[in-house]
Amino acid sequence: MSRRGGAGLLALGLTLAGAWQWTLRAQGRGVPLITDEGEYSVAARVWAEGGLPYRDAFSQKPPLVLLAYRAARAVSSDPEAPRALGALAALATLGALFFCAPASWSAAGRLAAPAAFAALSALPIGDYGFTANTEVFVNFFAALSAAAVLRGAPLAAGLAAGAALSAKQTALWTVLGFGALSAWTPRGFSPRRAARFALGAAAAPAAFAVYFAARGAFHDYWACVWSGNARYTAVMLESGAFSAQLTWFTRALLPRLVGYGLPALALAGWSLHGRRAGHERPVETLAVVWFGTAIAGALTGLFFFPHYFVTVAPALALGAAAGVERLGRARARWAGALILALWPALLAPRLLFASSARERALSLLYPNPLFETQLLGAEIARRAAPGDRLHVFGSEGALFVYSGLRPATPHTLSYALTLFPKDGALGREEMARLSAAPPRFIVWSGQPLSTMIASRAGADYRDALRAFVAAGYDYAGSVRVLPSLQPPAFEPASSAVAAPFGDEDRLMLFVRRAP
Repeated sequence: MSRRGGAGLLALGLTLAGAWQWTLRAQGRGVPLITDEGEYSVAARVWAEGGLPYRDAFSQKPPLVLLAYRAARAVSSDPEAPRALGALAALATLGALFFCAPASWSAAGRLAAPAAFAALSALPIGDYGFTANTEVFVNFFAALSAAAVLRGAPLAAGLAAGAALSAKQTALWTVLGFGALSAWTPRGFSPRRAARFALGAAAAPAAFAVYFAARGAFHDYWACVWSGNARYTAVMLESGAFSAQLTWFTRALLPRLVGYGLPALALAGWSLHGRRAGHERPVETLAVVWFGTAIAGALTGLFFFPHYFVTVAPALALGAAAGVERLGRARARWAGALILALWPALLAPRLLFASSARERALSLLYPNPLFETQLLGAEIARRAAPGDRLHVFGSEGALFVYSGLRPATPHTLSYALTLFPKDGALGREEMARLSAAPPRFIVWSGQPLSTMIASRAGADYRDALRAFVAAGYDYAGSVRVLPSLQPPAFEPASSAVAAPFGDEDRLMLFVRRAP
């Protein structure tokens, strides 16, 4: 094949892989925002309106993802606009993986990583395959860093790795792994290369730290993003919730991840069979390090949400591509690349292509109240007047997006007050804010997975807030969270009916009582 013809084939293959990935990510079409997307959207809106994330709107994620949401908001007012930006980041990751493959590889081998990533990054498991979570941005910068590592450019590799760390804290493991690969040469450890990587990796985190320090909010930034986020593991162990998480992971999530990734795992294993890692196998070595550090990052907090494992996809795709390249015949290599791309769709065609948005939401994410949150947000917007504010007891931050209201306090989600605190000081401070300036609306979630009470201090805050609601608010109605294909409905409250606080599958709306 001529050089021009080969370039055309590669361009066509990349285009098809990108189109296939975009098609698979469309499983989220019509599905309202999930919890994390709501959290990031509110923080980005507060930031765009002159406030500061962390100080004025709680979030646990580093600022790069909030900056991405702010950029999406500047382009479009559509609540789901960040998903388009996430899809573009996934497409860019696909392109970066193409450049991780050596030019000496066959066309099938060079296209195998993009083909595999197109499928592996959009698996129909919970919120894994379509949301604009931090992981889609981590993957893009990690793939850029990987390409720079393979080209012997430690400064560029560090810059991209530091950006990945500024999207999610658990990217630290990949930063360390890529730093080690950048510093190690055939002649041994190179302090100069290590220093160049470290300098690059520090750039983005340092820039954000300086920004928040200059705005007088460094303490809030540090407490939310770094010191506070590190408490996840301790909470899981102290509360005893880790055992249940581990059981669910091993029985439900892990088998599905392995099943959807089986061809990629097999080909990645084949790429290593009978070979030793080292400088003579740079792609395979980097893929192994990347895979291991991504797994470590996904497991760090001992919460095993499906989308945490999206960061494994590019590493596994690159390893699988090395396996495809090792197949003996051209037809076998093309067949391997095709199987990598099509495998998830063969396992779950209806979930990806045929079902309604409501059916997909129920199959992927029930009992998360996605359509229920969207409906209740619209109901609040219908009742609201200019200047009204909202407080949410639960994790439904998307209510602020769909209602258009600003949060009554910096805590747009309650888990910071129910999951982490070691004492009741934070809850008392929150109640003081609410008492000083009571919001017009309060939404109360009955779902334990939404309120996430794992401490005595968290239970005390819940009880204090319930007393506050009883003293000054009327029960206006609720939306039930049901496993039904019928659209949810707002059920206005009867004056003779008390608020059903004991019902776990319900979002309740309270309106401040007229003086």
